[in-house]
Amino acid sequence: MKRASIRRSRLALALSGLALLTIESASADIENAEATSITDVVQTTEGKLAGEALEVDGSVVRTFKGIPYAAPPLGELRWRPPQPAAPWNGIRDAKTWADRAPQGSLSSMGAGGAISEDCLHLNVVTPAKSTTERLPVMVFFHGGGLTTGTGNSLLYNHTALPRKGLVVVTVNSRLGPIGYMAHPALSAESEHSASGNYGTLDLIASLQWVKRNIAVFGGNPDNVLIFGESGGGTKTLSLLSSPLAKGLFHKAIVESGSASASPARTTTLAEAEKAGEKIVAKLGLTDSENVLEALRALSWEEIIKAAADSEVGYRANLTVDGWVLPQSVHDTLSTGKQHDVPLIVGANEGERRELEEGVPLLASLMSQTASSKTYVYNFSHLPSGWREQSCVAFHGVELPYVFGYVPEGLSVPTVLFLANRSGCKSTQPGPDELDQKVADQTMRLWAQFAATGDPSVEGLVSWPAYTKEGDRYLDIGATLEVKQGVRDAYVGPAESEETAPVGSR
Repeated sequence: MKRASIRRSRLALALSGLALLTIESASADIENAEATSITDVVQTTEGKLAGEALEVDGSVVRTFKGIPYAAPPLGELRWRPPQPAAPWNGIRDAKTWADRAPQGSLSSMGAGGAISEDCLHLNVVTPAKSTTERLPVMVFFHGGGLTTGTGNSLLYNHTALPRKGLVVVTVNSRLGPIGYMAHPALSAESEHSASGNYGTLDLIASLQWVKRNIAVFGGNPDNVLIFGESGGGTKTLSLLSSPLAKGLFHKAIVESGSASASPARTTTLAEAEKAGEKIVAKLGLTDSENVLEALRALSWEEIIKAAADSEVGYRANLTVDGWVLPQSVHDTLSTGKQHDVPLIVGANEGERRELEEGVPLLASLMSQTASSKTYVYNFSHLPSGWREQSCVAFHGVELPYVFGYVPEGLSVPTVLFLANRSGCKSTQPGPDELDQKVADQTMRLWAQFAATGDPSVEGLVSWPAYTKEGDRYLDIGATLEVKQGVRDAYVGPAESEETAPVGSR
């Protein structure tokens, strides 16, 4: 990097540090302020936001979309840790989706928002009437294999789960090579001699925003649960394993995303840098005098196209960089260096690799090295139209039930796409009253866990904690039943693909 660029970067980082101090001071003011009623306009540390109120079954739920939690990672901020969002004057509109992260065309099925690198935004749905309510907070990370997807979805931002007494936050972060590419030149310019994991740093920044601001939405910054499905489970595990996320969350749920707990899912910094060098070579920039300047001058479309080339074979993954992730997820869990929080982990009945390998491995590691309890589930329910066909509960089908978005959520494009790949050929899932019951029960379990760290609900089910010896889990179907031997819960045939664009509704 040229000297002038270095000076500009250092100045920008210094100003960002000053801005962060200002924001932290403003956060203290919010925390210490007198209780106020929550209206369609709220005051965050960065400025005022105007959301909208929805009345459902006599209760009011407010939604706030497209809230910036960090500065747009454009220009020289591409492939750098996220910087604080700039404050604004007046009232910022928060009624429409912001842009989603750069990604390929496969993820366009019904997704909300355009695509751009100005993607570091989140959405909040709250049922709170006053800032004194301090409701449990659930922060959701969408799926898509760290490559595709968005938090901009009516499925994830529906009012049903918040109406169980929760504030729900959905997060957009950098994906693919824009979010996870490493390169020797990037490591050299880093004060931590690290590169990759920019998407994980985004997630940490989003949780820092939650800690500063969620009280004005009626949420409790000291009772935050993080959860994700598929690639969102990978994101959740990255935070469970990163020392930089200390104190930012207090519980976690991993839905069909436990593969990163395997020792085989380890990417060293050297390996990640070589993968980045392949992208640079495909772009014809290997011999550039300043490779980073040349890379940052390209469009994100050019970078994603090069990464997707069959000769490059790039796949976004977590990198053991010595900073964000000092060890692999597996080694962190094995040595008990993860954040010691209660965990729910599970998968769906048709996901063989998850139920036979990932789920029992993650549950065993957590239950043996953490003092907090771990709970395991198998989701086995399908709506009547699909139960009559040769298919079983497939990858992603639990999401409409977790968020209470039934029957509509069963017919969103990506759920239908995954259903078709798993043997459910009909586009008519045929939901009925039983699906409403399963959704209500699932939401009650998730909400209870978010509130207390124990998913057992009096009068509904007593969900025992997992031990390797006892191997007990909860089967979530038409009925709730405690069973033994989660490896035997798999029922085929069905196909799971972790990199499928779950989350790109």
